[in-house]
Amino acid sequence: MKRIAFMVTVILLVACQKEKKGYHISADTVGFDDGTVVYVNAISQSNRPVIIDSATVQNKKIEIALSSPESNDFNYLTFKDIPGNVLYLAENNPINMTIYKDSLRSSVVEGGPENQLFFKYLSTVQEFGKQKIELDKQYQVAAKLGETDKLQKIETDRKTLIEKEKQFRTDLVNNNNGSLVSVMALTDLVNIRGIAAKEAKEKFDAIKDTLKTTRLGKNLNLTINNLVALASQKKIDVGVEAEDFSAPTPSGKILSLKEAMGKITIIDFWASWCKPCRMENPNVVKVYNKYHDKGLNIIGVSLDRKQEAWTKAIADDNLNWSHVSNLQFWQEPIAKAYGVRSIPATFILDEQGNVIAKNLRGPALEQKISELLEQKAL
Repeated sequence: MKRIAFMVTVILLVACQKEKKGYHISADTVGFDDGTVVYVNAISQSNRPVIIDSATVQNKKIEIALSSPESNDFNYLTFKDIPGNVLYLAENNPINMTIYKDSLRSSVVEGGPENQLFFKYLSTVQEFGKQKIELDKQYQVAAKLGETDKLQKIETDRKTLIEKEKQFRTDLVNNNNGSLVSVMALTDLVNIRGIAAKEAKEKFDAIKDTLKTTRLGKNLNLTINNLVALASQKKIDVGVEAEDFSAPTPSGKILSLKEAMGKITIIDFWASWCKPCRMENPNVVKVYNKYHDKGLNIIGVSLDRKQEAWTKAIADDNLNWSHVSNLQFWQEPIAKAYGVRSIPATFILDEQGNVIAKNLRGPALEQKISELLEQKAL
């Protein structure tokens, strides 16, 4: 009986050791020669790639037993003399793959909950991307045909799609704060300026503590802290999300920046009494007329004091775009929020409301708008 008990103990110890081994990758390969070397790569805390294991293709299969990952992160497989990689999340669950030599990006990865969530996230984001490309194509055709109503509908559809994508990422972060994929989704939200710095900080604080010390968690924390610091400076600069505002139009209606935005938006700070502004206006009119149908919108913010002078200058200079002003001269609250101390001053925003350029005039303004809208159409 003692001998039997001893044998049972040995079997249990061996089983425990196997459990501690970590996880196993099993892959079917298509197009690979037997003997092809495959490397398992991780990324160090200093963001450098590190080979942590290797194997060879045998009988068109790959079998790799790996230790438990020290921290949550992405790993990837590479093959000797073959470009590309196969990405997956290191987790203590078996991972099955089907790997295609001629298209590593088309490889199929099936794993535990982390990999399932990651590849669901990836495929959903890719689908949003395809829909945006299709809308861009439709916009291009409608612009060439001069179909104004269709252009407006496509703009509305694109804004709705972007909001849906942002909401998808936000929901994933809110509902999966114990997953590394939530760190990835929040990072993406921050990078596309789909979330304010303060809100991003709140969501990061709600994430599981062990994720905050991962490579991705540390990088995200640094980015958010930088954005929070920038936001506290009350200065709108390139790379920062533009601050939304609302103010009266010449007719007395309240108009917000978000309502006036297009694919590309220029916030133009000017005034009727500003000679350099009035000299630049014909150039801005030229750019607007040339690119409005392609997605350019402008919202003029005037530092005027008198309604009559403001509206007369709009009419005289043919400024046929949105205009707002509180008629408070240099005390204009929008100008203060944007740190404007001289005019003319311009801020160019992308579709998400991020500042991507500022204070461009003359040919430089037209060149930048041309580059941005041509890039959008690709």
